[in-house]
Amino acid sequence: MSKTSIKVEIPDCMPDVLTKIGEDLLKKHLELGTASPLSILDMETFAEKLRYGIRRREGAKILREHAEVLNQRACLSIGIDKSQNAKTPGTVFSTLTSARDILLGLNGSQEQKLAEWGFDVVIKNVNKNQMANSL
Repeated sequence: MSKTSIKVEIPDCMPDVLTKIGEDLLKKHLELGTASPLSILDMETFAEKLRYGIRRREGAKILREHAEVLNQRACLSIGIDKSQNAKTPGTVFSTLTSARDILLGLNGSQEQKLAEWGFDVVIKNVNKNQMANSL
């Protein structure tokens, strides 16, 4: 004889599903009124917290969408959007690239001076064998 195993899970990492179950539960509780077996629980507080949670999730979704738009606009201005590169005119990235190139030309073999302008200058000593191998 086989034994049947039954689980009724509550998806705690899926807030939209969780609140939907909460809405369904509250609806059924209200339909049954005083005959509801859940009358022993504080369903008024449950309903308040459920409504509060739903409103906050809706607000968070709107803010997330707004943040994505602002981030996209920032990336376009900076010049790091997928459609851009260092040669995209009028961006922070293109101006920084031009500034770097000008300063490199003016400072010749003293590239470390670009650090004074905020650039991260990395200087490595490479022997002739490494240079030949990289070609």
